[in-house]
Amino acid sequence: MMHPVTSEDLPRLDVTQVHLACGRVAGVAQAIVEAHRFGKPEGPHERPWTAEYHREAVKIYGNALPRSYQRSIGTVFGRSVEVMGELSIPAALAEDWLIVSEYLQGASLSIDHWLSTTEPDPEPEPDSPPDIEPRTPTFVHYDELANLTTLKGASRLEQAALAVQSHMNTLLPAHLSDEELRLLKMVASGKHVVDIALELNYSTRSIHRKLAKLWGSLGAHNRTEGLHKATEEHLIDD
Repeated sequence: MMHPVTSEDLPRLDVTQVHLACGRVAGVAQAIVEAHRFGKPEGPHERPWTAEYHREAVKIYGNALPRSYQRSIGTVFGRSVEVMGELSIPAALAEDWLIVSEYLQGASLSIDHWLSTTEPDPEPEPDSPPDIEPRTPTFVHYDELANLTTLKGASRLEQAALAVQSHMNTLLPAHLSDEELRLLKMVASGKHVVDIALELNYSTRSIHRKLAKLWGSLGAHNRTEGLHKATEEHLIDD
């Protein structure tokens, strides 16, 4: 039986990379969803995390992004797949995990193949001003990506990426401000929100907002999860 991996089992950089990769995937999926909602026609790929989708999508990215940037993304995505393969996860996250893993793996492989089979940008002339790009900068055409997939597929990809990112957030060590740490200890001691508000000279509404921010800083969704994570991180006594 596999035990859940905590932040102590993997380097912080590895966990952060997966968190970053998921954010990137969610952002792309959201942009595609928005393009569809603005009237862009849907495409043939119902699952924009498959190799078939990536074989077409990489051309759009390849024509828009510098090769160095593509190479960096491919490296981060590839390493993220390795890290995700080392982690055990809640059963409820299995489908999301598979979707994100497949997307990152497909993107990484398609980027490597694209870079190996296309010509690099021409080098600037020796006497060219160093601040002038050898080609006109472009940007990713998300409307073209929207033409490759469906609204339902892009929405599902976004949902999966956000779910995995949320889970990875729980593996990151918490970094709390002095105020957040003080508030955490007050809650852990059993003090009621009204009493905390009086002691800190805030309204109860303000304390509720600060608590919501505190649980977010801990990568938790509520008080119970927050106190559990704080105990694991040794921010409060057991």
